[in-house]
Amino acid sequence: MRTVPALLAALFACVAAAGADDAVIVNGRATTTALSEDELRAFFLGKRTTWEDGTKVVVVVLRGGGSHESLLQRLGKSPQQFITGWKKLVFTGKGSMPEQVNSEDELVALVARTPGAIGWIDAGKVADGVKALPLR
Repeated sequence: MRTVPALLAALFACVAAAGADDAVIVNGRATTTALSEDELRAFFLGKRTTWEDGTKVVVVVLRGGGSHESLLQRLGKSPQQFITGWKKLVFTGKGSMPEQVNSEDELVALVARTPGAIGWIDAGKVADGVKALPLR
């Protein structure tokens, strides 16, 4: 019986570690210096549509892959729940679908050239034109 709690603890540790090597990135001209978990969720789930300075938020996501799965896990959403939530926002006129790209390099390039853009990538892919924000 002791193995069940130990296995559950190990599982939760793995889940908590998932995404530890990922980074939330924003356009290099953004004035934001850090995000809370609530802000992260609000941006990536379409609940918050502008930055503090009034710039429109442009969410950029990967079509799939490890970093995208890590983001969904962090948000507590399945791929279907994530897309369905965004479709509801579009249908009600409260949002636009996230920009979708096929690679982390494309994601970095799009975030770098788009004011207000935010994305989630492997931390090793952070490059010129974007900045990684710590989560507080």
